[in-house]
Amino acid sequence: MKYNLIVTILLSTVCSTMANAENVAVNGRIVASPCTVDAASASQIVDFGRVKKRDMQQAGNASDWRPFQVSLINCPPTTSRVTASFTGMPFPGDATLYASSGTALGVAVQVAQDADKSRIQRLGSSMVVDVDPVKHTATYALSARLFSPNGDIAAGDVNSQLLMSFTYQ
Repeated sequence: MKYNLIVTILLSTVCSTMANAENVAVNGRIVASPCTVDAASASQIVDFGRVKKRDMQQAGNASDWRPFQVSLINCPPTTSRVTASFTGMPFPGDATLYASSGTALGVAVQVAQDADKSRIQRLGSSMVVDVDPVKHTATYALSARLFSPNGDIAAGDVNSQLLMSFTYQ
């Protein structure tokens, strides 16, 4: 009994002399986890088929809108909104249009929100979509059309790229 008491006193003395008060700063940032771009949405092609040159010869002429979607899946429950930022190669003199690297000259691509075509998704613009809290998905419903800004076009292929980067909230 005496031995146990002495050991306890010695241990408490050793521990009390080794303890020092220190301030530790802890910093960090909580960020929303990313969703996954659905494989069917990645690198998709919006096909306009054949558009007649005569239908594009006046400045401001355009093809019919072609709807397409970019879908995000597997969004974490903590992610409630996703903001897409749009970039690409601008059409010379008009940043509301995307340039074509194809053989057709004077033709650009215009992208808009499918529900409201007056909401043009120009270079540098953004679009916010809420994440479905049950399905954990977010869908960007968009439309594209070929556009003749100047009316001076040459027949050929149209190839344009729209790049979207996502910020999660």
